Amino acid sequence: MVAVSVLPPIEEEFVSAGQVKVQVRPVAILGEESELAAQAAECANDQGQFFEFHDTLFLNQGKEHSGAFSRQNLKRFAQALALDAASFDSCLDSGKYASLVRAGGQGISKVPTIMINGKEVDSTVEAMRSAIKEELATAP
Repeated sequence: MVAVSVLPPIEEEFVSAGQVKVQVRPVAILGEESELAAQAAECANDQGQFFEFHDTLFLNQGKEHSGAFSRQNLKRFAQALALDAASFDSCLDSGKYASLVRAGGQGISKVPTIMINGKEVDSTVEAMRSAIKEELATAP
């Protein structure tokens, strides 16, 4: 997973030094269940558990439209992570992040997609490091 293998060295080298910011945007490219899962990840983020929820989604993904990311299962994942159930359920049921998830996925056709200043790069440490250094060298 990119969050485990690629982000830590980038965070250590560039984010900790205050040179760059990392934004993670869940996107839905596989239909309704994918969209609901992305919204649930944002709801988990409200409680500081984005990456934990993200990892749970990847560990529990099934075939497309298999029900793996049903509303009931997403709430079960949140409970397993000891998230505040009332807050999580309210967030998910309200569709609080539906617009954000839909907007975030525009132009994205695969996950993960890594963008640096709007340019897609390979999801490897080397490719990201190179692209970041290139952007930093040309920054005003």
